[in-house]
Amino acid sequence: MFESRERLGRDIAALLGVLRGLAQGRYACLVEPKGILFEDPAPEDGGDWALRRFLEGRATALFALPASLAAAGPMEDVFEGWDDDDFFLAFVNGRVGLVVACPDAESFRARVDDPLRILGDRLIRWNPSYRLDPQGRGFFFSAAKLEVVVVGRDRS
Repeated sequence: MFESRERLGRDIAALLGVLRGLAQGRYACLVEPKGILFEDPAPEDGGDWALRRFLEGRATALFALPASLAAAGPMEDVFEGWDDDDFFLAFVNGRVGLVVACPDAESFRARVDDPLRILGDRLIRWNPSYRLDPQGRGFFFSAAKLEVVVVGRDRS
């Protein structure tokens, strides 16, 4: 229960690799509105710099997607200009987001529940502030609130 931050960080990095592998994705990252926290593959292991820079520039806008979808109103196309991948996004308590660039995000969504719940657990242990939502409400003891968004390419 009282794992070290370093151990939790290693678990999070390993889970990120597992999730990227399950999705057959070429890149996965964990991001906060201010920037990328973890990524797989790591830059020194041949990470995708173009995709990383693309996502870094849109980090804040990514966190507006769940609310925009729920409101069913007009929203910004956060992924405009990137047609190479589908994107699977999962937001943990609205504080940290998982982004996986993969060939078929919709099929990945059907297989990801268990690893995603484990990742949410590790994240709220790694950074206790993730237990609260961005407005400081809620205190998630047992499980993180997960919001999933799938962004597919135009296949026409």
